[in-house]
Amino acid sequence: MSNTIDEDPTAPMSVKRWRRFAMDRLYVNEPCGCPIGWLDLKTSERVIKLPSHADVFERAVAEWLAAHPDTSSALMSLRESPDDQKLPASEEFPPPPAKAELVPTKVVSSPNASDEPWTDLAENLPGQAVRARAIAEQREQPLLTWLARILGVHTDERGWRMGEKGEELVARQLDKLGDNWHVLHSIAVGNKGSDVDHLVMGPAGVFSLNTKHHKKAAIWVAGNVFMVNGQRQPYVYKSRHEARRVERILSSACGVPVEARGVVVIVNPRSFIIKEQPSDVHVVNRRRVRRWLTAQPAVLDEADVERIFNAARRSSTWTQRPI
Repeated sequence: MSNTIDEDPTAPMSVKRWRRFAMDRLYVNEPCGCPIGWLDLKTSERVIKLPSHADVFERAVAEWLAAHPDTSSALMSLRESPDDQKLPASEEFPPPPAKAELVPTKVVSSPNASDEPWTDLAENLPGQAVRARAIAEQREQPLLTWLARILGVHTDERGWRMGEKGEELVARQLDKLGDNWHVLHSIAVGNKGSDVDHLVMGPAGVFSLNTKHHKKAAIWVAGNVFMVNGQRQPYVYKSRHEARRVERILSSACGVPVEARGVVVIVNPRSFIIKEQPSDVHVVNRRRVRRWLTAQPAVLDEADVERIFNAARRSSTWTQRPI
């Protein structure tokens, strides 16, 4: 069983640099993968998602910057006072406020925009939602989880872990899309535990991606019929339903009709046979998902894409009832 920070404060944190959409940030996560916070390497802004772990966050950031002196020097240049005097060493990494508040980098008003507080979903990591479920399952039944792993028995915890890995692999393909595309991961929808694995927005439109990680499985698709190792699965129906829900929510948030298309992305199958694609849902292997998206005809201009993205990135968009 993996240790959490509460169990072992000295456990090494995961520190990853993320550069995309003109942003350059340093993310600090627990050993189990739970996010602690991030540092903007361009503005020195900090966002602490776990205030109780602020000291651990600062230590991890300081160690990373010490190992990357060029980045550290650039960051320190932002901290100089108006008279070009550097801050005292003791203030080099000031503690974060008790409650960090995220300021969105882009906000576009829409007719139905809400004034309620929101968080920026662009900070979500791939597989974040299923990772949380796996951790919860492990903490509730640590002995059973350990035994199942030893014996190779499938459990809910193992299923969530497989889902997390699948979403991370798909995200790697989506990271290769151009700067005129936007991608959001692990979007919680409503209050019943539903989530969208990946929401992709670009010139070709809006796509709701549902990742299915079936390692070494036989996949066979003919229209609405989706078979995994000879067993029928409701993936096409669920993808279609999810896309319609995304349409309603984004149309309400943007104040104009927004169309979305459902996509089922298969990860690591043994065989993959498509006899016939469903009429309004596309099924694709994760290695071809980027190529398929960029091959679709353009239907949105840059302003449309930005408007939809700025509505979709607000957490409050997905918790309101569509008008």
